[in-house]
Amino acid sequence: MKLTEEHVELITAVVARTLQEEKQKEEEEKRNQRHHNTVLLLNNYRGFVAHCEQIKTELVEFESKSIQDLNLDEINLESIESIKRSRTKTLAMVLFIKSKVMAYKDSCSDDEIIKYRILEKKYIIPKKMTDKQIIESESIDRSTFYRHLNKATKEIGVLFFGVEILDLTKL
Repeated sequence: MKLTEEHVELITAVVARTLQEEKQKEEEEKRNQRHHNTVLLLNNYRGFVAHCEQIKTELVEFESKSIQDLNLDEINLESIESIKRSRTKTLAMVLFIKSKVMAYKDSCSDDEIIKYRILEKKYIIPKKMTDKQIIESESIDRSTFYRHLNKATKEIGVLFFGVEILDLTKL
């Protein structure tokens, strides 16, 4: 059987459409992953801060010890360097998140500041608040809380990841 030009054009169109759909699906998955990563970073922010605070405490304790008090069998250059790299990355992430949260706050209008307050109470302030406590403190209903929180995490995701988190096909 010989393919006609009509068949070739039809096959080409189907393949092109399928490839375009696959590309759109992959881009959507990447956007979803970035939104997930935004929430993951925010969820872990308090832990990052606590880790950085622990570093300060450990440094003070370490500096106050004499060389005789150190267990030299447990200390090696590789482990010290590895710990320093990990802690440096954690501190850099804390500073990054903190700066983006402040930029988000600064970008909010008077009407939008509630989204920032919800985000701050949910993820940033030192003492964690439950969703119910935030809802009561803001005098809003549950659906408004989740709508504002979802919008805030999407908006701050743009500050975290830039244009790559946006669906430009919807603009």
